[in-house]
Amino acid sequence: MARSGAGGPAGRINRRFLMLALVSAALSAMLVYVAISRAGGGGGKEGESSTTAAVVVAAVDIPARTQITAEMVKVRDVPVDVKPEASYGSVDEVIGKATRYPLSVDEEVTSSKVVSLEPMQGADSLAFVIPKGMRAISINADQVLSAGGLVLPGDYVDIVGVFNLKKADGNEEEAYYVRTIIQNVEVLAVAQTIADVPPPAEDGTAAAATDSSGTQRARGSEAEPNPEATTLTLLVEPEKAEWVFLAEANGTLRAIVRSFGDSDVTDVRPIIKTELLPPGVAPSAAAGALPPG
Repeated sequence: MARSGAGGPAGRINRRFLMLALVSAALSAMLVYVAISRAGGGGGKEGESSTTAAVVVAAVDIPARTQITAEMVKVRDVPVDVKPEASYGSVDEVIGKATRYPLSVDEEVTSSKVVSLEPMQGADSLAFVIPKGMRAISINADQVLSAGGLVLPGDYVDIVGVFNLKKADGNEEEAYYVRTIIQNVEVLAVAQTIADVPPPAEDGTAAAATDSSGTQRARGSEAEPNPEATTLTLLVEPEKAEWVFLAEANGTLRAIVRSFGDSDVTDVRPIIKTELLPPGVAPSAAAGALPPG
């Protein structure tokens, strides 16, 4: 009995220590597993970061036709599979460019949404941005920048001309009538600054509208004058190029900037000088016949 009494309690104590050791080992194994799992999860996140790309977005709402500064943009990481193809990866690539139309906060800045204000490099650069079947014709900017120097490459304009009229008696009436020469044409260049003809909108975001040739429009807004501009280059069809050349040779032209999304071409009747007189006031001279137009 003494043997069983001495061995029984000692055996039970040993079994308890053994159970505690097994439990401790199990807990340790579990803690190690959790630690490894967490480490693996962190590694996964690092792996995911390699599938993202830096994209320049608007840090604030940017109006149309505004020159971009460093405070207006920032860089954001986006998944590679949703990164726009024409996006920029560094703010240095967009600072100094002008917006074609308004950009909202966090909207990606892409090449179709901005235009460079840097002078073109090379005398033949213009030829590479003219679509097939179109022509580029330049007119004197001091005659056409009636918008206060606010015309930018990428704007769409109407060209209006004022002309003299030679009457039947041989006298000439100066600035007698005005008529719209062409409508809804793109400004391809101002002085030596060229706008790349932008591609059609990639999505349905508000902002871009396209005309029948698939080029994207710019929305009008505020911009700094460009007093050094010397020419305005228009992207027109061959026949309209003749109209522009003839009109510039015979009158004074003005460019009227169109609002964003307005591509309507309407019938605009010519206006003669006597129509400016108040009702009941007789003109100082008989009005000659207005040329058909």
